[in-house]
Amino acid sequence: MAKTYRYAALQLIMGVSGLALASQSMAQTDAEPATSGLEEIVVTAQKRAQNLQDVPIAISAISSEKVEQLGIRDSRDLSGLAPNVVVTQGTTSNAAAVFSIRGISNGGSESFGIDAANGLYVDGVYIARGGALGLGVTDIERVEVLRGPQGTLFGRNTTGGAIHFITRAPSSTFRLKAEAGYGNFNAWNGKLSIDPGEIAGISTSFSYSHSERDGVIDNILQPRDSRDPGARTSDAFRGAARIDLGGTGSIQYIFDWNRIKGTPLPFILTNVSDGTPNAPITVDGRQALVTQQAPVAQYLAGATFADPECAALATPERRYRHEVCNNILSRAVDKTWGHNLQVQNDFGGFKVKSTTGYRFWNSDNVTDLDGLGAFSGPAFSNATLFNGMPASLLQFIPTIPAAAIPFISAAPVPTITQDLFSVENSRRHKQFSQEVEISGDSSSLDWVVGGFYFWEKGTENGRQNSGFILDTNSVFLGNFGPLGPSFVAANPARYRLVQTLARLRYTAWSESTAVYGQFTFYPGGRDSGIRLTAGGRYTWDEKKMLRLQNGAVAPAVPEYGKAKFSKFTWNLMAGYDVADGINLYARAATGYRSGGFNSQDPAITGTSQLGSFEPEKVTSYEVGVKTELLDRRLRLNLAAYHNIYDNLAVIGPVTNAPVGTFATRIINAGKVVYNGVEAEAQAVLSDNFSLDGSIGYIDIKYKEFLAGQSPVAGEPPVNIASIATPGYTSPLTANVALNAQFPLNWRNATLRARIGYTHEDGKYNFSSPLGSPFNEQIKGDDIDLIDAQIGIDGFALGSGEGEVRLWVKNLTNAKDFVRGIDYGQLGFAGGYYAEPRTYGMTVGVKF
Repeated sequence: MAKTYRYAALQLIMGVSGLALASQSMAQTDAEPATSGLEEIVVTAQKRAQNLQDVPIAISAISSEKVEQLGIRDSRDLSGLAPNVVVTQGTTSNAAAVFSIRGISNGGSESFGIDAANGLYVDGVYIARGGALGLGVTDIERVEVLRGPQGTLFGRNTTGGAIHFITRAPSSTFRLKAEAGYGNFNAWNGKLSIDPGEIAGISTSFSYSHSERDGVIDNILQPRDSRDPGARTSDAFRGAARIDLGGTGSIQYIFDWNRIKGTPLPFILTNVSDGTPNAPITVDGRQALVTQQAPVAQYLAGATFADPECAALATPERRYRHEVCNNILSRAVDKTWGHNLQVQNDFGGFKVKSTTGYRFWNSDNVTDLDGLGAFSGPAFSNATLFNGMPASLLQFIPTIPAAAIPFISAAPVPTITQDLFSVENSRRHKQFSQEVEISGDSSSLDWVVGGFYFWEKGTENGRQNSGFILDTNSVFLGNFGPLGPSFVAANPARYRLVQTLARLRYTAWSESTAVYGQFTFYPGGRDSGIRLTAGGRYTWDEKKMLRLQNGAVAPAVPEYGKAKFSKFTWNLMAGYDVADGINLYARAATGYRSGGFNSQDPAITGTSQLGSFEPEKVTSYEVGVKTELLDRRLRLNLAAYHNIYDNLAVIGPVTNAPVGTFATRIINAGKVVYNGVEAEAQAVLSDNFSLDGSIGYIDIKYKEFLAGQSPVAGEPPVNIASIATPGYTSPLTANVALNAQFPLNWRNATLRARIGYTHEDGKYNFSSPLGSPFNEQIKGDDIDLIDAQIGIDGFALGSGEGEVRLWVKNLTNAKDFVRGIDYGQLGFAGGYYAEPRTYGMTVGVKF
């Protein structure tokens, strides 16, 4: 069905495109004026304002008009809008997101010991934590998506790329804009933005937005639609003030605050294990152990559900569900706020800019991670292991007094009411950053040098409550010799559940300092058409972690880790204007992702010291061509790249976690090679129609991944590169959109419409099938989405202008499985489905 929708969308868009081209041809036959060309796109990816086509790196720029039309509010709305860029939703938080740029993802971990692989920036300030990457941004001027390592100007943790949100500066004249909207699921929103104009030399702007909606999936145990999965309420405020300094400089201060609260989309149980032993896998002639899974299937088959309606929903199945059974009412609240101070001045021969950021993020959540509702069944404890056994067998157990045998034999196996898995977490984070850059230019040279300092502190206090299933027959067979088979035959409850409570509590600190410089030389002057660039950055990082608990009980002595990393990264680029509108470029660059700590790893044996994982390093080679053709009616940019990663940081389930718990950890994979191609295009088809789109393909080959554990004690790790699967990566991404505009001869009124199609190949969730035996079964679906908007703007409304817009997302109501989680030894897996079709209307006015 998804392929049918895909082809229908492409036929619709291309059919209308053909009509637009035909109308353009007829117009030219009648000797009407030629169509105006594409507007110039200015970006600041190289720390200076430049034409997008002159910058020798792969950049996608999204203008404020497109941001408004597509309803982009945060980084998660960017998925599929640029080649090889996909964003996957979070799990327990409404603000989390997993970014993947050119196959490099953040991995889905929200731990403070692990840095993101793709940098997110808002007005030059780095957003450090993956759990806060979905923060809302108001008054967006443009978004720049930089693909490929940005280790020189943007620094560490940009081995995949960087996303930069640039917000609008305050206006010196009065400006007012208000909008409101309503949609299905009782969704409504409002936004007010006002610039009072310059007062006493200070220009200011203030904006506030509010949105809310009911849940999109019914939790049958929750009567309130506003508490169903998918329900959320968001409030955001932004205030900015700007002072011009004598025409050469300025001081600008920005404060932003954002709160998202609601019920995350539900976890859907798709697979359960029957406890059959997983045999070792042979990889290139060597055997590697596979995680053993609990027998969840058998226990659920005999369990009694507290709510009979939940029993019908308890069968694991990979299908979209309109109803779930969450007896633990999931809830998440995320707050982010921060300060941004920018001071800059042009001293004639050089410019100086200072950017200071101070940000906070608080996150609290309680999440049901099985969707079954509460159920009851046999409970396990050492004290009741022999309950219900025949007295003729109990007499052979010397630890049981003879007087107690009749009572134990007559006692039933106790029961327990429990869930498979739920979590509760509280995170607190703050960060400070300071960057100073000095730049200049001459007839033959552009240059920028700078320094950067960053500090952060994060605390996490998380609790797990899991129902771990035991096959007690294995206990009897493994510990009671010849009596074992007799106990098995008489066992009144083979499968029993033990409640496993675990807590993770720690504080992490990070400090980073860097100096950098980049120089662009124009041999023969700026009109020569040749640009040669060289840059470098040296980074020093220090990480610390103090852990107070990791498991059921706290250690006698807190566990502590400290590590230092440093790296020089460089960048070489060359650009050449082959002809007017055709620019070739080549780039070689390196990147670096800091090492860190796995917050759930056991301490080094015999010590209270925490071990660290190594930094990730990449060397990238890229060639491309940027073109503007047909009197700037066609912009076509192509790129091809070859990236070599060393110590690639890969996330996967912990195979030696304490029994009954779940944890993930970063593993350094060794050498991995990424090869990819990308294309982006914008075309003006006629005065009324334009087309834009992109496509990206990536091929990933693991060369070394020493993550396998041999069954033979003392043997070296097994290289599982041949069976590894890239996590959170779509090999093929594509999007195409047809835009239309028709002036209505009513003041500035214009009818605007857009229909867009986005495709993302299905994504694996983990890289190693050894730690996640259900990895193949929970691979994501191919995603095929169609979005559309139509509206009128610019029509007279008093002294201002009004607008009205109708919109729909996921037009075909595709129900794609987008993210999976394998809980390893706990014996089950499942995941999340994309949001259903949403639609609504937005009205607005501006003065």
